[in-house]
Amino acid sequence: MKKLSLFLFTFYLAVQAFPQKYVKVWGDEFNTPGLPDSTKWDYEMGKVRNDELQYYTFKRSENARIQDTVLIIETRKEAYKGASYTSASLISRYKGDWLYGKFEIRAKVPTGKGTWPAIWMMPTDDEYGGWPKSGEIDIMEYVGMNPSNLYFTAHFGSDSGAGHKSSGNYTTAISQPYNKFITFSLIWTPTKMEWFADGVKYHTYTKTSDDPKVWPFNKMFYFILNLAYGGSWGAQQGIDDTKLPHKFFIDYVRVYQLQESAGPFSLKIEPATGGTVEISPQLSVYPEGTKVTLTAKPDANFEFDKWLHTGSANPIQIEVSKDLNMTPVFKKKNELIVNGDFSLGIKYWGNFYFYSAQQKATASVIDGVYVVNVTSPGTANWHIVDQYLNIPLVQGTTYKISFDAWSENPNQMDVFLAENHDNYVTYYSTIKNISNTRQSYTWTVTMSKASDPNCRFGFGFGRFTGKVFLDNVSIEKVTATNAVIWPEKSADIQIFPNPNSGIFEMISHSSKGLPATVKLYNLQGQLISTLLQKRVLPSGQSVYFNLDDLKLDKGIYFLAVSTLESSTTQKIVIN
Repeated sequence: MKKLSLFLFTFYLAVQAFPQKYVKVWGDEFNTPGLPDSTKWDYEMGKVRNDELQYYTFKRSENARIQDTVLIIETRKEAYKGASYTSASLISRYKGDWLYGKFEIRAKVPTGKGTWPAIWMMPTDDEYGGWPKSGEIDIMEYVGMNPSNLYFTAHFGSDSGAGHKSSGNYTTAISQPYNKFITFSLIWTPTKMEWFADGVKYHTYTKTSDDPKVWPFNKMFYFILNLAYGGSWGAQQGIDDTKLPHKFFIDYVRVYQLQESAGPFSLKIEPATGGTVEISPQLSVYPEGTKVTLTAKPDANFEFDKWLHTGSANPIQIEVSKDLNMTPVFKKKNELIVNGDFSLGIKYWGNFYFYSAQQKATASVIDGVYVVNVTSPGTANWHIVDQYLNIPLVQGTTYKISFDAWSENPNQMDVFLAENHDNYVTYYSTIKNISNTRQSYTWTVTMSKASDPNCRFGFGFGRFTGKVFLDNVSIEKVTATNAVIWPEKSADIQIFPNPNSGIFEMISHSSKGLPATVKLYNLQGQLISTLLQKRVLPSGQSVYFNLDDLKLDKGIYFLAVSTLESSTTQKIVIN
């Protein structure tokens, strides 16, 4: 017993002797001129929330740029996609996400009625439900109608489960905050959050319960840096266009986390499907401050996507000052969905839309399968929707959509691709019958509208009750393989109508009248059917085709016509 007591006392002294400190784990100094660093920042797009007047643009230097080692977010008065003003909102979701730490941002706000700049954080995954149930952390907000006030707030749900509550404060102690750079800080621990401006503490929110209704702040959150104009708060006293354009200046963003023990430290690379990681130098443990380069090496037919929660630079250099876990994310080439097999849990999913407060559903991942449990249905499929966000679609490109689905209680499910901004226009929608037996669904869709870098892919569960199961969700860009080298399209072949339903006519304008073979291929270069075999096609005469028996999916195909002297192709679209 004496030996045990001595050991415990020695251990206690060792723990007491180590002074915990914050070490930098992520940041952006905004030193490289041009657009913001795409390995750390993505964009919100469109007219997003709060009845604000601006359109948030995508990769537009007029609204977000790095200049003179400062990030400038600029609101401008200009007609743009139906709005009269433009601005930018940068987000770090899945490229910079944290649970606890010290967050420090040096910035200068604009002034003028209507301005509403903010430095804030939102939950990476809405694990407790949509806003405000999963929380919101406003490191700093400012509205031009109150030019002397800086606001610091936490938002969360309420004890009753309806509505929302907040804990916040503001200060007028900093004279003319719009004329100077101010360092805003948040210190977030498992038991409280503290807000600072230039080193002075202005607000504290302390955890009083484990209930997520009042403390949902035990999950990862990401940054939002934005400059809004007008809206439900910003325009309460009107707007003043005479001061436009407005500029929100951000000097740096820095993230620190506690170093909870003395070094040396471990560096763990989580295993990932689709690739490996090269570590230089590779050590069993790392002395504090060791700089390490990680290079993601995708397998054949895969590509690197990002280091989950850290960024998408590859290679990436990190400084080891605490025990670190790094998770590489690979995806199949031409794949638009990350975590479609749910190996990363709920990440990228759970982005619910509910038509009203009466509809209720929750999401979870059980044994690698995504489970949506509808506890209070609506009367239409779109009354409960779960969405995968930020999908880029390119005009004229064909995509293969596939997933597995089944349910406790059979019903119909909407599946759609749509804008994630503006009027949320639907580009494509279909209905699938979901039974209580696992089934695979596969079809192709061609983007006929203008290219859109910010789309959403959704499932409408509104009329289900009980559990609906999803797995192996994929949207794959369809590209031709080397199985067939397509010859150039020829004016000798004419097809009409095109697009068509699989019933069309082909006319040959060749004067030679040689025996021709006509074959149908898909975009992957795979032969689907030989439609004609060595048949003479007199010039000007049409040949009628009906492809109903082939049961083709909608999409793009190639008709290859070959003779002894030449080969030509014609693209056909079946809709």
